[in-house]
Amino acid sequence: MLVLALDTATPASTAALVEVTADGLRGLAERRTVDPRAHGEKLAPEIEATLAEAGVRPRDLGAIVAGLGPGPFTGLRVGLVTAASMGQALGIPTYGVCSLDGLGRAAGPGRVLIATDARRREVYFATYRDGVRVQGPDVARPGDVAAAIVRAGTPTRSRARNSAATDAAALAESETLEAAISLVGADAARVAAALARAEAAALIGQATARDDGVDLTGRQSEAPAIGVGGLVDRAAGEGALKYGDVFGVPVEEHLLYPPGAALVALAADRIRAGAPGEALTPLYLRRPDAVEPTGRKPVLT
Repeated sequence: MLVLALDTATPASTAALVEVTADGLRGLAERRTVDPRAHGEKLAPEIEATLAEAGVRPRDLGAIVAGLGPGPFTGLRVGLVTAASMGQALGIPTYGVCSLDGLGRAAGPGRVLIATDARRREVYFATYRDGVRVQGPDVARPGDVAAAIVRAGTPTRSRARNSAATDAAALAESETLEAAISLVGADAARVAAALARAEAAALIGQATARDDGVDLTGRQSEAPAIGVGGLVDRAAGEGALKYGDVFGVPVEEHLLYPPGAALVALAADRIRAGAPGEALTPLYLRRPDAVEPTGRKPVLT
């Protein structure tokens, strides 16, 4: 079966043609243009060129696979609308896959961080072991990714223990302050309150230390940003290349955008099984910049 793969979740727009057989995949053609402001102009010509290179007509396609993101709102929807429109016009199923998973699968064995540029000095990211997603997708500043990975991997029991420590600390501070006020007056109570806060901080600090230094109590950490060394072996994606100095691990510079064949591979089981087509729902990890006006402005004075 001939399958068209589309992805516009990154600054690149990608169109690829892949043949899916009973026992494997074969890439036939692929076109990619890197221009974050021209997805709408570039994708259709890429599709036409990809099909022409392989000598295939649109009606020869058996399915379409589209990258669902995460990605910026405007660029991402170009690929999804195109895939959905073609699927409906041709009467063939469409399947969605996480765009980061395409990079993760292509990255191969080992522990890998996949990061793409989310703008606003942030990245969309996920972690993979041997091509399978372990954590994510999520969005964060590059310097906060390591802490986010550790928090996501912390057992529930550790979270509960930190929560209990926070509650105990608050109770200890409250009880100490109440006792001081009733016994010796407000001036001494202020001194007691300072001691109580120190005791509370000690309780929370003990719980935090037991979780490898990761504060799960909700307080803002003032520790400097750290890299992801020790958590992953390497990184891939154009976000990883852009912020490689922050992540501090080797970057696969040849693997910056989701390969079409990897996207199709993620949906291959569904394609072979003849699964019904799916609604292509984008993975938006944050709200769009545009907001609905809250009120009307008067035009007459």
